[in-house]
Amino acid sequence: MTHMRRWREYLLTLSLAVLSALFVRSYLVAAYKVPTGSMQPTLKPGDFIFSSRIAYGVRLPFGLKEIEYRFPNRADLVVFSYPNQPEVNYVKRVVGLPGDRVQIIKGRLFLNEEPLEYKKSSDGKNDNPNPEIFEVLDEKYKDSHWKVIFQKHNENKDFGPIIVPTGELFLLGDNRDASDDSRYWGTVSESRVLGKVVCIWMSLDWQVKWGGDLYPTVRWSRVFNSVH
Repeated sequence: MTHMRRWREYLLTLSLAVLSALFVRSYLVAAYKVPTGSMQPTLKPGDFIFSSRIAYGVRLPFGLKEIEYRFPNRADLVVFSYPNQPEVNYVKRVVGLPGDRVQIIKGRLFLNEEPLEYKKSSDGKNDNPNPEIFEVLDEKYKDSHWKVIFQKHNENKDFGPIIVPTGELFLLGDNRDASDDSRYWGTVSESRVLGKVVCIWMSLDWQVKWGGDLYPTVRWSRVFNSVH
């Protein structure tokens, strides 16, 4: 009887652990891997990130509506389902909110006819994948700022202007000249947003290997870093 009781306790504990993990994964936090460099320098290939599913509201089970919902803020990094392939999840930065007038002139972003501020990033050397080709800048709009990467001497890319529709978001990649984003497939409905990126919990550099070129190097400085 003692053995049977112990087995029941083990099974109960295991079941509770599995159910708890499924609940957390489904309704609280989701984990993703960053496969490309479209969000450099903020997110690098090989970063593993956590996304909060409750950042914009509590999604109730069984198809019930969300409660305490709030719209994403400008500058948030969001995970969303790709419009042309709903089964694929992307990460981009919220740049334009409903009603915003978005335009890009000579590679530089304008919001509501106001040019954003640009200056060289103080730690750009650490974030620049190739200083001969790219430059890292701080991009600022009012109280929000973030780092972006541009190709040097590439000012021939214009876009817009467009007005962001109600309930939609205009999303851009931080690696501005190497990102598939709202410039190409349009704005994204807020209903497609799955969560807000909150931190990097692991980062692997597959360009720098060890063990006979079999294993990636861990970017320890990025482990459990918050993201903004």
